[in-house]
Amino acid sequence: MTSELKHNPADNVKRFDDAAADWEEKPLRVVLARKVAGAIRQAIPLAATMRVLEYGCGTGMVSRALSPHVAQIMAVDTSPQMLEVLRRKAGEEKIINIETLVHDLTSEPLPDKGFDLVMSSMTLHHIPDIEALLPRFLAILKPGGYLAVADLVTEDGSFHEDNTGVAHQGINPEAVRTILAKNGGLDIGVQEIHTIEKPGANSAAVRKYPVFLAWCRKG
Repeated sequence: MTSELKHNPADNVKRFDDAAADWEEKPLRVVLARKVAGAIRQAIPLAATMRVLEYGCGTGMVSRALSPHVAQIMAVDTSPQMLEVLRRKAGEEKIINIETLVHDLTSEPLPDKGFDLVMSSMTLHHIPDIEALLPRFLAILKPGGYLAVADLVTEDGSFHEDNTGVAHQGINPEAVRTILAKNGGLDIGVQEIHTIEKPGANSAAVRKYPVFLAWCRKG
């Protein structure tokens, strides 16, 4: 599943860097992160021995929520400023098992292949070629490890006020299922886990945007 929309990775990094300081000021984002973290806890048998990688972690709201339930989290993002906010908030919350890494997994694979869980939330719609990215997630898992990705269901392009840096207008969950199956994913599950509500162009109208979680186990 590749994008036909214009996409400049450097512009995307700058946009997220600029937004980092105020990222968690929007309640919709905080609620969504809690929903994603809760859905991952329900779908994946988390354990205190697990090494986890979150890709596109932003300020780490999902990682911070799940940190008490696993051994270690590597929080990866292309935005240094997002990771700076994550480190500050983790310090304030006395979280000591999250490490950060600035890395673009779409450009260069990670050599570390020892993760028990790879997770990503609201990142796929910023990635032009998810058919290339999802196998890279699977590649860094241990055999039997888990992958969990959450994102918007395909929408009409109205979700973002500014579609700069958006590669897909949402993601078709069944396309994700197909990619996972093609690359050896087992016990694949797909479920809608949340609905984001935003005012439409007419302030009296409310637009609803479903969010899904897809997960699998590596064979």
